[in-house]
Amino acid sequence: MEYTVRIAGTPCETRVSGGTLAEACALLGHPLELVCGGNGRCGKCDVLVERRGVRETVRACITPVTEDITVFLEVSENASAQILTSGGAHDVFAPAVTKAVLFPAEREPEHCGAYLRGVSLAAARQFSRAHRDAEEDPLTFIRHEDTLLGVQRGDTAQRLYGAAVDIGTTTVAMYIYDLTTGALLHTGSALNGQIRYGADVIARIQHAIEHETGLTELNRAILDTIDALLAAASNAVPGLSDDLWQLVFCGNSTMQHLFLGIDPSALGAEPFASVTADTVRAPAGEIGLKNCPAGALVEFLPLLGGFVGADTTAVLLGVPEEGVHLAVDLGTNGEIAVGNARDGFLTSSTACGPALEGGNIECGMRGSEGAIDHADITPDGELRFHVLGEGEAKGLCGSGLLDLIAVLLETGEIDEMGRLEHGDYRLCENVVLTQKDVREVQLAKAAIRAGIELMAKHLDVEIASISTVLLAGAFGNYLDPASACRIGMIPPRLVEKIQPIGNAAGEGAKLCSLSKAEFAYAAKLAEETEFLELAALPEFQDCYVDCLTFEEDDL
Repeated sequence: MEYTVRIAGTPCETRVSGGTLAEACALLGHPLELVCGGNGRCGKCDVLVERRGVRETVRACITPVTEDITVFLEVSENASAQILTSGGAHDVFAPAVTKAVLFPAEREPEHCGAYLRGVSLAAARQFSRAHRDAEEDPLTFIRHEDTLLGVQRGDTAQRLYGAAVDIGTTTVAMYIYDLTTGALLHTGSALNGQIRYGADVIARIQHAIEHETGLTELNRAILDTIDALLAAASNAVPGLSDDLWQLVFCGNSTMQHLFLGIDPSALGAEPFASVTADTVRAPAGEIGLKNCPAGALVEFLPLLGGFVGADTTAVLLGVPEEGVHLAVDLGTNGEIAVGNARDGFLTSSTACGPALEGGNIECGMRGSEGAIDHADITPDGELRFHVLGEGEAKGLCGSGLLDLIAVLLETGEIDEMGRLEHGDYRLCENVVLTQKDVREVQLAKAAIRAGIELMAKHLDVEIASISTVLLAGAFGNYLDPASACRIGMIPPRLVEKIQPIGNAAGEGAKLCSLSKAEFAYAAKLAEETEFLELAALPEFQDCYVDCLTFEEDDL
């Protein structure tokens, strides 16, 4: 069941089907402080809410969304536009899609000339109808830089909207902006409808290959998901379906292919190449979207290589120019980037498997009500854990799984080789950690750690010289940095440099929607970023095996 979370006094709202209030606030573009890693201890995320007419203060990081909620935050009226004014590589608010009003005298052609030049057939047809019906009235021309997208009768210059969409393998997030002011008007999210054909990208690629209608099914599933989000947004923003003229998308390489209706089979076998890695631009009608003008411009950000897609391109938009930064998006397919905005980046991907998201784990589950999301040891040496929703424990989500293994390493219940000394470990009646679970985590953490070490070596960068470790995605936002370092997934000496950055891919897509300079920078990033195929390196296998153990190190 879905519930509405809205920010009081603003048009910002979203529909969610689980998760915590803190996650919903982050999705709405107003992330809260989670100093304690989201385990309910520090109180920095306490907020006033209203539910069923009753107001109370709750701790957002441990409050599940199980009903409609209004959140009272101190939000600046122009806060949504300020993301573009921080300097550095980012330009001020200046979208590439604009509207211009022309009166009859301003649109007259030369004698025996033409009204328009270099336009699409669809735009020419729109102009011909509007001009015929409104010879004495103004017409509004919608352009992407010098390209005419559409024509509207009358003066509609003050109604122009853009969408930034992050297509995740599991979840799709959408942000609607007013392109005349830069204001965030609406935020929505939904499960990616492709999930019914497989939980990960490999399963979906196989579905497209093995079924005659597989690609069509996967393509329609994601288009239906986006159209449903657009329909919900139209209810919140009247007139959106007529005046949404730009949609900027990001997602991993497989999501790009499936959204565009491109056969992804080339990604599933050597040499793991995309059909195209360039920015893709096409009218919404050609893409197959229904709840926006057919001539609206759809833009998918460029890919970086292999399975490192446009979501990583979007993440890198926010990395500083100075220093050496490590950006990691933890998931079934872990993406890693090292470098900075001035000197460029080295990127790669590594197959983590689904363990970090609760997959292939005996009692694994997503971070929803009933999930154990954190564990630690009391001063008396007793194991304690926190359950989302404060009710009965039903399973382990990724952050809880990492915490538990870190704790059991400290108590000696798990040895350096990953062996459970006394067999399967039962936390409570419903939740058990098995030996197989520990092995799954070892495989995932070894893939990430080996990638970090080999990429640093390739760039001749000392691990200690890394300025920050930027963890992207919801999982990175809630894991305990100390646990990630204790199990060896991230080099321990970087523990104080870890910074969760939430849905940085969605933030990057927003930047590109609101600033043509940011979009140009994204294209520049794609051209200059180097991709490293880890599995092709002679030393990869040895490094990977070395990283399987839980032996403490000083790297």
